[in-house]
Formats: sequence, C-alpha cells, structure tokens
Amino acid sequence: MGMGESLKKVFNQEMSLAKRCFSQGQFEKSFHHLERAHVLGQLYVVPHTRCHIWMLFVGIRTRNLKEVVGQLIRIPGGIVASALGKVPIGNTGGTNIKLTTTLPVPDEFRQVLGYDEQK
Repeated sequence: MGMGESLKKVFNQEMSLAKRCFSQGQFEKSFHHLERAHVLGQLYVVPHTRCHIWMLFVGIRTRNLKEVVGQLIRIPGGIVASALGKVPIGNTGGTNIKLTTTLPVPDEFRQVLGYDEQK
C-alpha cells in the first residue's frame, strides 16, 4: 500500500527542504528535515530508503564516519523493516538514535500519519 496523498505531500515538503539545505551547505538543517521525513516515510520502502540515502550523503559531506557507517547499515535494514512493517515508530533514522528506539511522533505529524490526536 502506498502513501496517501496528504502524507506524500508533507513527506515531499520535508525532502525538498532537506535537499535545498543540502545544496546550500546547511547540512545540520538538511539532516533535521531528513529526520522529519524519516518519521513520515519509514513505513514505506522507497521513501524510507530515500531518507537513509540522503542521510548517508550528509554523513559523507560532513565527513562523519559514524553516520556514514550507520547509514550503510540502515539502508538495507530499513528496506527490510519497511517491507515487513516492523519499524520503531517515531525513530528519526540517524545514528544518534538506536535502530530499535521508538520516539514520540511530532504533534504536527500525528494526524497525517493517522495517529490519535491524544498522546
């Protein structure tokens, strides 16, 4: 099953912001938007993988070896986890968070992801 239109729109907005920041050399801001896109797209194989590939690009550009290695592990792992529907909800996808850690979903994403308005 694919992303709904409203989810796809918000995901694409975050990815566009991430790419714009990346192209301007604002790698910290780029990564922030990639983390947000990751929360939105992690249940879907292609969007999830795109997030991790772009996180890898940020790691390479910032010469962050931990991030590069972590993303090289997360790319294939994310493909499998998304395909099986076994992702830690709210996880932002960077190496600063363990692979299996669930995190609160930002309030502004709860509705588009279909979560209750309640926390």
